[in-house]
Amino acid sequence: MRIETNGRPAAASDLFSTYGHFTAMQVRDGGVQGLEHHLARLDAAHRELFDRPLSGGRVRDLVRHALAGTADASVRVTLRDADQVLVSVAEPHSPPPAPQRLRSVPYLRPFAHLKHLGGFAQLEWARRVRLDGYDDALLTASDGALAESSIANIGFLAPDGGVVWPAAPHLHGIGMRLVEATTPSTVRPVLPADVAAFAGAFLVNSIGVVAVSSIDDVPLPDAGALLTAVVDRLAAVSWERV
Repeated sequence: MRIETNGRPAAASDLFSTYGHFTAMQVRDGGVQGLEHHLARLDAAHRELFDRPLSGGRVRDLVRHALAGTADASVRVTLRDADQVLVSVAEPHSPPPAPQRLRSVPYLRPFAHLKHLGGFAQLEWARRVRLDGYDDALLTASDGALAESSIANIGFLAPDGGVVWPAAPHLHGIGMRLVEATTPSTVRPVLPADVAAFAGAFLVNSIGVVAVSSIDDVPLPDAGALLTAVVDRLAAVSWERV
């Protein structure tokens, strides 16, 4: 992994604060899907947390510098204060190969609209459910309403191929935004009792899309062609050069 702060090798002191915000993206052949959304996310969070804008052009310049010609990578842009832009470059990631088994847990991310640092609780819930044989945690509200997984949005497929996104507090992820732009979508409350009526479900984040095979003890249908169509439309979204 390569880590830079404002275009120079990162110092140890740049890495410790758990206050701040970030975005994570996949780079392929020097391009990013939804790059404008990543830059808008960073700017909006920066204004909220640090009361100043963050130049998208500056972020692009620093990401290009950190990539140093690397064509394919996982890139994370982190802001722990108003001025220091930390860019990490690692090996590219792909979605899990197998459908995911989720277990619901009684937790919602605080300030869920922000992609913020310090997510101990969601990672601990993910660790605990994996010890029980599940693939990830599904975060839920006090009334049981479904929200999101520990690191991804969850979408439910209607029989007509449209996507239903849970309305409980969640991050409006970049992958979710790209699916919304390419597949008819609605947002409404989804309770555990609603799950069995859907034609399938999937997780989506910047890494990509993976099917969900079950939630707790409720199996979900193999969405087959419906999910394939979502994935194909998402794959057709252009990759913007950094």
